[in-house]
Amino acid sequence: MKETNYNFNIARIGKSLCIAVVSDLHAQEPDEVIASLKKKSPDYILMPGDIFEFSDRITDGRNENGFRLLNEAVKIAPTFYSIGNHENGGVGSWKPGWDKKRGKKRELLNEDVARIKEIGAIFLDDSFVLRDGIAFGGLTSGLSSDEHIPNLDWLDDFCSVDGTKILLCHHPEYYKTYLKDKKIDLIVAGHAHGGQWRLGRLAAFAPGQGIFPKYTKGVYDKRLVVSTGLKKSGRIPRIFNEPEIVYINF
Repeated sequence: MKETNYNFNIARIGKSLCIAVVSDLHAQEPDEVIASLKKKSPDYILMPGDIFEFSDRITDGRNENGFRLLNEAVKIAPTFYSIGNHENGGVGSWKPGWDKKRGKKRELLNEDVARIKEIGAIFLDDSFVLRDGIAFGGLTSGLSSDEHIPNLDWLDDFCSVDGTKILLCHHPEYYKTYLKDKKIDLIVAGHAHGGQWRLGRLAAFAPGQGIFPKYTKGVYDKRLVVSTGLKKSGRIPRIFNEPEIVYINF
C-alpha cells in the first residue's frame, strides 16, 4: 500500500488541514492502513464506501476488519462514512442480467447502522452534517435501485449551505452526470479500483465506466479526487496498480 498526497487550495477553509481518504477496504486486513493513519494523524478521515464486503451479513464475523478499521480511525480523527455498492446491495449490478439474478435486495440492517454509529463514525446516507464550519455530505450508491440512479433529492440543500462543502461519493462516474455542475468544493470517490490494470495513465476497466475508463485515479477538474482503493487482490489481480491511501493537504 502506498501513501498518495495531493495539495489543494480552498481559500474558504482558512486554515491548514489534512484529510485522509480511505476507500474500498472490502473487509481486508487493515493494520497497514491503521499504521498510516496513526503516523499521519489527519484532521479528518473520509471513507467513501465499500469498507465492508458482505452487506447481507455484515455482523456475522466476515466484516470485522471493517469494524476494526472504524474503531481505530475514530480514535485518530473525526471519521465520516458513506455507503458504497457493497454496503447497499448493488454488488455486480453493472453486469448484464443482474436484475434477474439478484433475488432479494441486500442492504445494511438497522443493527449494522447502529453499530457503525456506536463506534463513533459519522454515518452519511444521502445526508450531510456541519463540522468545524465545513459541510460533509455522503451520496449513497444508487446501484441497488431499479434505475441504478442515486438519490439526488437532498443535494440542493447540501449545495446551498454557506462555506466549504466536501462530498463523499463512492462512484466517480457520477461526477460527469450528476455532480459536475454542483457547487461542491471537493468530491472524494473510490469504486474503480484504479482500473485494475494500468499502463501509465491508461486504465483497463472500471464498473460503471467500462473499458478504458476516465475516472479511476488522481485529481480531475481540481476538485474530484479518486482513490485506487485498498483491496489488494481478488479474482482479477492488480497490475501496475498499487493499493493506496490518499492524503489531501490544504
